[in-house]
Amino acid sequence: MVIYFTARRTWKTARYVKPRARGIDPVGEAEVFLAYGRAEDAVRVLRDALRDEPDNLDAQITLLRAYSHQRNAQAYSGLAAQVSPKLQDRSLWHTIQQTGRELDPANPLYQQAHA
Repeated sequence: MVIYFTARRTWKTARYVKPRARGIDPVGEAEVFLAYGRAEDAVRVLRDALRDEPDNLDAQITLLRAYSHQRNAQAYSGLAAQVSPKLQDRSLWHTIQQTGRELDPANPLYQQAHA
């Protein structure tokens, strides 16, 4: 059974085609993956998209959602620290902080905004 799943994963990885090459928005594809509980696939698509477009804020925000679905506090905190300067004054940052406090309550990045 382990061999089957290993072979299946290898096959999936080998025949992967980037969403943009297929004429699909990677953020939209990741959203669909998240809706169906396939956070691992969403993370793969978004990381790949960010390699090509490192400043794609929509992809970064969706990747934060994917990390929160996976309960991956380390990856979530690292990416949240990267997007923090861009989002500090937006209401979305408060949502990111709230989720961050659930994943990593001791992280000072997620403390209430300063006045």
